[in-house]
Amino acid sequence: MIPVGSKAVREAIKRYQPAVGLHGHIHESRAAQMIGSTLCLNPGSKYSADLLRGAVVDLAADGRYLDFLLTAG
Repeated sequence: MIPVGSKAVREAIKRYQPAVGLHGHIHESRAAQMIGSTLCLNPGSKYSADLLRGAVVDLAADGRYLDFLLTAG
């Protein structure tokens, strides 16, 4: 498997290290991955199966992520 997302977005995440990156362009690629200290989530909706997926992210008061849950409905 090789990354197929935007190299520019990945470099920006590596440089600025936001708490969370929420992505969804590649619909079937449901995943959670750390890039440095940034949690990157792609819920991976599957429109051909009428499946809408999402993510619930729990953040601390200082902006760090605490936990996440990938949802489907």
